Amino acid sequence: MKVKSLLATLGPWALLLIMQTASGSDRPNGVVGNTLCLNANPKSALGTYALNESVLGAGAVEAPSDGVSVPNRPHIISMPEDSFVGTYFSFLASEPNDVNLDRVPISEGGDRSRTEIKLAPSAGGIHQPFKAREGDTFVYTWRFKISSDMKFSPSFTHLHQIKAYGGNFSGSPLITFTPLSNGLMEIRYLGDGKTNSATYQKIQAVELSQARGQWLDVREQITFSSTAGRYQVSIIDQQGRQLVSVDQTGLELWRQGADHMRPKWGIYRRHHSSLNQNTDDIVDFANFGKTRGAQPDSTCR
Repeated sequence: MKVKSLLATLGPWALLLIMQTASGSDRPNGVVGNTLCLNANPKSALGTYALNESVLGAGAVEAPSDGVSVPNRPHIISMPEDSFVGTYFSFLASEPNDVNLDRVPISEGGDRSRTEIKLAPSAGGIHQPFKAREGDTFVYTWRFKISSDMKFSPSFTHLHQIKAYGGNFSGSPLITFTPLSNGLMEIRYLGDGKTNSATYQKIQAVELSQARGQWLDVREQITFSSTAGRYQVSIIDQQGRQLVSVDQTGLELWRQGADHMRPKWGIYRRHHSSLNQNTDDIVDFANFGKTRGAQPDSTCR
């Protein structure tokens, strides 16, 4: 989609986001050509959650634990300037009291917790052209940092997911970034696009000892196709070393019957005794970019 036609589609939404950028952080929020940018802005009058949803759509923020924490508190916080990435978001998770969207505590059988942002399924808004349909190619870029003392379980902690919206097979993600207690962060492909299977293929893994406590730079390119799917991802550490390099074809990168595919970021994990207890685990995220096509018009930095 060309810049002029995209801006015409967005109408006044584009102007709103341009105004937000000019009055706050010097890093863009909103549409830049074929790229949708999201950056933290602690000075924004909108606040962290509203800023996220002004870019990613109504319902983009999933933070059910805010209201069950004692005292109540946000689980996504806009942070001031970092010398490497600028402003950034801190995502918090605290075991065992955090909850999933059903808000069922572990004492009543809840088995997982979630604090994530996603490209929302809601209608309207500037995020609409960035929902991936079958045959589309998208590039997702971001930076993230895993706190040095964060613990992981042998079950799952997903820091990034590619999921379907709509259809009978939207339960399982297609792609996840999943750190584990074995000291590895696995990049996983789940299922064959026609099931909600929990069976996964490990595409590649990186040692957490190489990744913790520093900013990791991710570029993920996906051709969403049930017949010609292609998955490419690069992860580079803060010193410029490449930790992950993947270019894999032959994956069914579409969930049958889906309306669209969308990315998610945050901390989604199953409760487990091996996780840190009664303390905050923190994963920081910065410089989100979502691009229709293979050549982003902005780095969002």
